[in-house]
Amino acid sequence: MSISTLLASAARTAGTANGSAVALKNSTRALAFLLNVSAAATDAGDTLDVKIQHSPDQGTTWDDIAHFSQVLGNGGAVKEMAFISLDASPEDELRVPSTALSAGSVMQGPVFPYIRAVGVIVDADGDGGFTYSVTMQAIR
Repeated sequence: MSISTLLASAARTAGTANGSAVALKNSTRALAFLLNVSAAATDAGDTLDVKIQHSPDQGTTWDDIAHFSQVLGNGGAVKEMAFISLDASPEDELRVPSTALSAGSVMQGPVFPYIRAVGVIVDADGDGGFTYSVTMQAIR
């Protein structure tokens, strides 16, 4: 089992943080992801959305496979996990790549070999941010 950092722990403010793509090994059977929010903005109107995406073409096209629950600015520290079984039948055998998977959702089934995390912060009044990280454990 190997653990990869998709987004290193850092204080981030409004905007999008795209993690670097990590290539999976062929022997991977399942993926486990951990979102670790160690500090949250103080305003209820501030939000953090973190997604896990995969790519069939080395990062030109991205598709959501997991979307953690939205973190609110007044929610404090949060940890959330997501699990994907690569042995499961795909939930949609034919679909258009999408970056609009609903919060709190995971797509089971095979994934493409490149994985990344994306975090989007909306800061209602420009005075806060979130400190968070995303790690992935590939299970063989």
